[in-house]
Amino acid sequence: GFIYQGFQSSNLSLDGLARVTKNGLLRVTNSTILQTGYAFYPNPINFKATSNSSAFSFSTQFVFAIVPDVPGVTGTGMAFAIAPRRKLAQVPSYPLLGLFDTNTNGNQTNHVFAVELDIYQDQDIEDINDNHVGIDINSVISKASAPASYQANNKSSFDNLTLISGQPMQLWVEYDGVDRRINVTLAPIEAAKPHTPLLSLKYDLSPIL
Repeated sequence: GFIYQGFQSSNLSLDGLARVTKNGLLRVTNSTILQTGYAFYPNPINFKATSNSSAFSFSTQFVFAIVPDVPGVTGTGMAFAIAPRRKLAQVPSYPLLGLFDTNTNGNQTNHVFAVELDIYQDQDIEDINDNHVGIDINSVISKASAPASYQANNKSSFDNLTLISGQPMQLWVEYDGVDRRINVTLAPIEAAKPHTPLLSLKYDLSPIL
């Protein structure tokens, strides 16, 4: 496990537009149009004991903010990804969140697991709206998705969140290797972790990782 309290000494592997700012924030993109940025943990992580064994349980939590230059006008979003290589798309692939290109999207050989924070509705890839969270496996056509929202622990219903509000939010991505279930939870920065995840998908990641 590892924890970053700022990224200045993180030695992340950066590509494209990604940069670490002077105050230690990771800025994945800037105002350049139709381009992508990548930031990967610098060392490979083993998610299985052997190639034929089941994937380990894992979890991650991070804080993010999507800040548009012009309020309400922005790009396609961002994604947390686990992948076998740092270079995912061979050509600029902003409509596909930088995860794939038109030749690789949907290929079973990708071995990519991702959680997308999508702020653009593309009906060609079955997006549900322009403000959603999705679980992606080898494709940006999500296995499960839901409008960005959270259920506070003192409430029985979900409250909407706007991904492009510029406000910092928290995202939890958890995989139970025994139950083979993916949970994704979203919340504002000031909220405790909700007991109820936004997305819960029964899926065995062993063939993917």
